[in-house]
Amino acid sequence: MLAFNLLSQLVSFALVVACLFGVGVCLHIRYRRVTNSNLRHWLRARRGQGLGIDELARRLDVSEDELRSVDVGYREAFISKRSGGSRRLLIPNSELKRLQRTILRRLLGRLRTHDAVTGFERGLSIVENAAPHVGQAVVIKLDVTDFFPSTRADRIDAYFRRVGWDAECAALLTRVTTHEDGLPQGAPTSPRLSSLVNFGLDRAIERFVCDRRRGVYTRYADDLTISFPKDYPRRIRVVVQFIARRLRCDGYALNRSKIRILRQHQQQRVTGLVVNDCVNVPRHIRRKLRAVEHRLNTGRSATMTREQLAGWKALLQMVEQRRP
Repeated sequence: MLAFNLLSQLVSFALVVACLFGVGVCLHIRYRRVTNSNLRHWLRARRGQGLGIDELARRLDVSEDELRSVDVGYREAFISKRSGGSRRLLIPNSELKRLQRTILRRLLGRLRTHDAVTGFERGLSIVENAAPHVGQAVVIKLDVTDFFPSTRADRIDAYFRRVGWDAECAALLTRVTTHEDGLPQGAPTSPRLSSLVNFGLDRAIERFVCDRRRGVYTRYADDLTISFPKDYPRRIRVVVQFIARRLRCDGYALNRSKIRILRQHQQQRVTGLVVNDCVNVPRHIRRKLRAVEHRLNTGRSATMTREQLAGWKALLQMVEQRRP
């Protein structure tokens, strides 16, 4: 009986230690995520300390009064989506667009995004987004619902503080780059900001997918692509569930109607390019372009103009030049 009681106490002690260890690991992960492993810098940002309005005006080459009084206005526009329906765009007025372009060029362009991000990055294209997934056994394609509007203004404000601006500058920069509590789709700064502010999201997914499960991860704006050299259905479920949970942490929602799991016997497309054997434009598009060119050269009517055909041929050339 004494030995049994001793064993029970040891088991209880081990469970307590395991629970405390688990709590400690969770707290450490939370600390690293919130403070970016730099407590002093995080505390300065929380107190609203950092570079002031005078330095911001100098870097943007405008006066402080101009910064404070800029007219923040947008007009609405709708464009058709390839999948059907329409996409809402918010187009900034000329004064605001000019300031946003300056912010993009002089402030945001020098900041670091995650290596997995390929969308709207200088020197990168849909080819660089697709190439890492060539020849994989399974390709998983995920989409984020309302990606830009769901990138909340409070996250943008926190990011500007984190990179060194004081509370006034962060609030001002947030005011001129967000609309309706999110990033406006149609503003020059929105794509770059969405990549910068989601560095932690991309890092978490890369660690879960690549470091632990030997997969590949890339993101092109709201299109997330994961691939594996071997097809394990359970692993696929675990990865999709993890990404859905991680997206919710940052205020996003996974568009479950657009989840695509493509295997080698299927045509695997990533950002519109086929990746089964090499990066290429889909065969039916290449055939269509040849037919259009033939009809135009023989003086017959075609479904494209010569200008549209030239654009497609430029895409084909770009893919051929950039693919590994």
